Amino acid sequence: MKRTGFRPRAPRREQRDPDRVRSMPTVTPGAFRAPQPVATAPAPVPKEEPIRCKAYLRLVAQLPCKHCGIWGHSQAAHANTGKGMALKACDLQTFPLCADRPGQRGCHSLFDQGALFSKEARRLIEPAWVADTQRRIQAMGVWPKAAGAAE
Repeated sequence: MKRTGFRPRAPRREQRDPDRVRSMPTVTPGAFRAPQPVATAPAPVPKEEPIRCKAYLRLVAQLPCKHCGIWGHSQAAHANTGKGMALKACDLQTFPLCADRPGQRGCHSLFDQGALFSKEARRLIEPAWVADTQRRIQAMGVWPKAAGAAE
């Protein structure tokens, strides 16, 4: 048999010492504490159902863009405050922003991606734009009944 430069494999532990007994770790008293039950459960937070009104969204989309003032390309942009994961803001919290057009990005996508204003500035602008939009729709006298009373 030829010799090689490789070392022979070490035998497995079971083969090396078959009489060896594995010892279990010892547990000292007080090392484990059973979980204590919660004395009082927290009260559930009531959530308000957001108002959904397609008629109001159509009215908002008929107004000119709040940022650039262009007519005819507006969409109802929801405010980014008051929403969470998989939850859109109330339809009354919308304002008109223009949509993307061929060859030009619209204010709606730029606003949502933070390209127009910083987050702090958006938090200040959104309530003002929402209130102004609601005032304009009320002044036109076309507030939809499904949207309820204005805030």
